[in-house]
Amino acid sequence: MRLAVIGAGIVGLTTGAGFAELGHQVDCYDVDAGKIKQLMRGRVPYYEPDLEALVARNVEAGRLRFGCNPERLPLEADVIFMAVGTPSAADGQLRLSYLWEAADRIGEWPDGNARIVVIKSTVPVGTAERLESRLRSRLPAHCPVHVASVPEFMREGHAVRDFFEPSRIVIGAANPEAASRLEQLHGALSGPVVHMDRRSAELAKLASNAALAVKLSFANEIAALAEQTGADYPAIARAMGLDPRIGPHFLGAGLGFGGSCLPKDARGLVRLADEAGAPQTLVSAAIRANALLPLRMVRKLEAALSDLPRRKVALLGLAFKPGTDDLREAPSLRLAAELLRRHPGITLTAYDPAAGRMAKRLLPGAVRLCDSAEEALHGTDAAIIATDWPEFRQIPANVFKKRMKRAIILDGRNLLDAAALNAQGVVCIGTGRLPGAASESCGAETDRSSLLS
Repeated sequence: MRLAVIGAGIVGLTTGAGFAELGHQVDCYDVDAGKIKQLMRGRVPYYEPDLEALVARNVEAGRLRFGCNPERLPLEADVIFMAVGTPSAADGQLRLSYLWEAADRIGEWPDGNARIVVIKSTVPVGTAERLESRLRSRLPAHCPVHVASVPEFMREGHAVRDFFEPSRIVIGAANPEAASRLEQLHGALSGPVVHMDRRSAELAKLASNAALAVKLSFANEIAALAEQTGADYPAIARAMGLDPRIGPHFLGAGLGFGGSCLPKDARGLVRLADEAGAPQTLVSAAIRANALLPLRMVRKLEAALSDLPRRKVALLGLAFKPGTDDLREAPSLRLAAELLRRHPGITLTAYDPAAGRMAKRLLPGAVRLCDSAEEALHGTDAAIIATDWPEFRQIPANVFKKRMKRAIILDGRNLLDAAALNAQGVVCIGTGRLPGAASESCGAETDRSSLLS
């Protein structure tokens, strides 16, 4: 098929490059001319493993093209994917202005064949119906169009893998022929196809991310209880995860969830539910619980160190999870802001393997960005593991002791082997862990709390 994708973010670009890899001809559009210029040169302007190689290979093969002007795309495209941003307002409402603007730029087509417009973006329930009505009222009668909802379930840092090996493919369509063509389009992918109506598909996406938010917040609250009662949360998580009714994933304790999806989608579901008269009290509580986690880490640091305004502390990791440079709603930002607010004069250093460029714009100016973990640790009184990048697990105890003034590590992701470090003279304080507990963390049996979609 000939496909078009509007929006060249991680979802749109991965979708476009993925279908190009499967042999389809794909045109990808974005209003950001600078982003398009980089993509035309074979460079992806953000960090997503394996995506740049996928894009370059299909650009070279002539199956993937880029542009800024989608007005003429229906002349060639059979299916048009809408993968634009739907950011949330302060009250949680998902903003659809980018979606409407993109839809209004779709031009006419002369051949009389129906086009399928697919919404990949996360949207409120009923958006597909509204978009179809909008397009049909604007386009002439010889331009039939069917709007479907095929929500994405990609995890940042794993987007390419999740495209080719999806856990499920949800197709929400009102037109049987459109549903059949979309199933055919996705036929080369391994995931099971679930057909449903458009409203159900839209709500399935919001409900999926809200369920993950609830599970993560529950895990973090049990971890806090474990600390207060002298229990060891990783052992508890392993026992819970072996129950098939609960499952092992998303039970890791840490600094909470962030990124572009879970916080936004959870708030969007709460706002939608309030308007519909079906309040989501569990999701609301999960959002509130998540917001408190950086403050809990600050209090742990206060208990470990006196006179914090005169101390130097390193943040190891800034992205909301490993494998991405995304700092949107990252717990590290809230943590840094809270430390500076409560303890003016504290010296903060920070290092992240991928998010340094983004951090320059988003971190408080008082935080000094470093080029390596060793530089960030130099002369510090404590360090906080804020993102569980694998390279931090490789830092030996003697580096902590040599670089730091006081070798105190607050492991906000249960990444390190606390028992081994403590035995070598490094004070390592885990999350929901007994002092000096062996590293039986959720690593082998569960996803850590940072592994979000």
